[in-house]
Amino acid sequence: MRIHIEDGAFAELKTALENAGENYKQNLVKLTNLINVITSGDIQGDPATDLLNKFREKQDAFNALAEEIDKAERYVGIQQVGFSEMISELKEKAE
Repeated sequence: MRIHIEDGAFAELKTALENAGENYKQNLVKLTNLINVITSGDIQGDPATDLLNKFREKQDAFNALAEEIDKAERYVGIQQVGFSEMISELKEKAE
C-alpha cells in the first residue's frame, strides 16, 4: 500500500489559510468601521449603544478566531518543513 503526499499540498493549504486569515482580518476591519460609522451617525441613542456594546462583547471572539487562523497557518508551515526534511532524509537513505 502506498500513500502519495506531495510537498505542494502543504504549500497550498498554507496559502489557503493565509488568504482566509487576511480576508477575515480585512472583513473584520470593515465591519468594525461600519459599526463605528453607523453608531456615530445613522443610529443614535440606546439602539446605537446596544449595537456597539453587543459588537464589543464579541470582539474577543473575533480576535480569537483570527489568532486561531494564524496558528493553523504557522502549524502547517512547520509541518511542511518537517515533511520536506523527512522526504530528503528518505531520499538520501535510498541512494
